[in-house]
Amino acid sequence: MSEVIPWAEFQANFRWGQGEHITMVGRNGCGKTNLALALLQDRNYVVGFGTKPKDKTLDLLQRNHGWKRIQSIDERPGNTPDASGRVPPKRLLLWPTFRTIQDADKHGPVFQDALEQLFAEQNWTLFADEIGYITRTLGLQGLAEKWWRQGRSIGLSFVTATQRPAWIPLDAYSEANHLFLWQATDKRNLDRLKEISGPTDGSDIRGVVRGLNFHKYQVLYVNTTTGYTAVTVPPKL
Repeated sequence: MSEVIPWAEFQANFRWGQGEHITMVGRNGCGKTNLALALLQDRNYVVGFGTKPKDKTLDLLQRNHGWKRIQSIDERPGNTPDASGRVPPKRLLLWPTFRTIQDADKHGPVFQDALEQLFAEQNWTLFADEIGYITRTLGLQGLAEKWWRQGRSIGLSFVTATQRPAWIPLDAYSEANHLFLWQATDKRNLDRLKEISGPTDGSDIRGVVRGLNFHKYQVLYVNTTTGYTAVTVPPKL
C-alpha cells in the first residue's frame, strides 16, 4: 500500500474546481461525511440533502457551522446584500421532516424540485450523502445523470457518497473528477471498481482498497483526469 500522506499536506495540494464532481465510497462509519463537509466548507453556495430521520453530523452543521435547515428548496433565503454590499454565502440543508416511514414518500418530489431548480440556476454545489437512496429508492437516476454528465459545463459540482459501489450508476465513477475510496473486501463492490475510467488501472485500485485500514480511517484518493493517487486520513469535525 502507498505511504499515508498527512491530511494537511494532502489538502494543501488538492485542487477541486467549481464544476468538478466528487464520489466517495465506503462503509458506514468510515468518515465519508466528515471528508465531504471538510471540502464543502470552501464552497459558498451549497445544498446538502438530508435523507435520514436523525443525523448527528447535520445537527452539528446547524449548531456549530451556520448551515440553515430548510424543508423545500423554495425556502431558501433571498440574495439580499449585507452592509458591505456582498451577498452572504448560502450553506443549506434540504432536510424534510422524517418522523414516520410515510414521510419518506415525500422526499422524491422535494429532492426532484431541488435538482431541477439548482440545475437551472447553475454554479451550485450539491451534496448527497447516500446517492443510492436518491437514484434507486426515489427513482431520480435520470436527473442525477444530468448533473453528472452536463453539470460540469455550467459550474455545477455534484458531491455524492455511497456505502456500496454496486448500488449506484456507473456515471458516479465515469463522470467524477475525484474519487475517495475506503476499504472494501466484497467481490461485487471490488468488481465495480474495475470499471473506473480514465488513466487509472482498476486492478491496482482494487489492490490498494483491499489493503486500507478501515479502523484508522484511511482512504484512497484517485484523480481520474491525471491518474494521480494518494492515501490519506480525513479529519474529524
